[in-house]
Amino acid sequence: MRTIEERTNNKKEQIERTEAETRQLEANNKASLSAFYPAVMNVDVQLVLTKLDSKNFAEAKLKVATQIADGDPVFLFVKFREKLQRYVYTLRNADGTERYLIFVEYGPQGDSTAKSHSILEFRKDELTATELKFSLSPGKAGNNSSLAIFIKNISASKPGRWNNEIRFANSPAFPRGPNDYLAKTAFVADFTKGFTKYPKMVSTFESMVLRDTIDESVLPIEGKFADLAIRTALEQKLIAEGIAASRVYFSGDRWFEYSDLPASQREFRSITGVFQYQKDQTCLYGVATITQLYAPMDDRYGDSTITIRKEISTPCVLTK
Repeated sequence: MRTIEERTNNKKEQIERTEAETRQLEANNKASLSAFYPAVMNVDVQLVLTKLDSKNFAEAKLKVATQIADGDPVFLFVKFREKLQRYVYTLRNADGTERYLIFVEYGPQGDSTAKSHSILEFRKDELTATELKFSLSPGKAGNNSSLAIFIKNISASKPGRWNNEIRFANSPAFPRGPNDYLAKTAFVADFTKGFTKYPKMVSTFESMVLRDTIDESVLPIEGKFADLAIRTALEQKLIAEGIAASRVYFSGDRWFEYSDLPASQREFRSITGVFQYQKDQTCLYGVATITQLYAPMDDRYGDSTITIRKEISTPCVLTK
């Protein structure tokens, strides 16, 4: 009996050692797949909010806005002491490819919590930049030309006076400490004189990001995003809806990753598809929002949910 008990204990210890070694190996592998460099907050990277457009960060610093009112146009300027490459979070995928990310938070000023998160992704050729500019409202088309986290949160406010801040980070650790950020910029949202314009700007912001105008008869700008599986799923959805599309394309260069949950960095990602068709000799088009929820247990995004909006009129283009 003693021998059996000893063998059982030895086997149990061996299993525990193996499991511990496996966990350590997984942790080491995970650490080797990603890299970021620390920075002195608000020194190596600086953020400036303005209500007037500017040519560069130096000009924007002369127009700093610390208080906004309902419907104000807002721009965010970012200045890096070195090239952007020095400050991004580099995520090395198992297939050898790399992603270059910066994490963005929107939350109450001086509070460690965040109302929501989004992720900025950059191409390798963009990493030489030392400055960035984002339209927070009314929005602008183009790769990383707009930042949606502002309008998504500000439009959900209530009448009153609120102290908020926007934060940039390159550390994936969560939750973050008070100084675990590249930079922060605070502002006061003064809605004591009314609050009606920003809530209406959500739809117009989306239009500006897609087509650089609020005129929906203008087709969304074609981007570089390409995914055969997503395209096939969209085409099958259109067939099921009885739509014979003459053209299908995507607006945007990559997935947009976003989370509305305070305790989550990545909750879902989305991309916009566009389809053109005719009905009763009328030229129409529609937009499809393709969304994938992130499954933490599986460490991947799940199946696509496709929501379409159709029968948007657009001028017919004659072709020879």
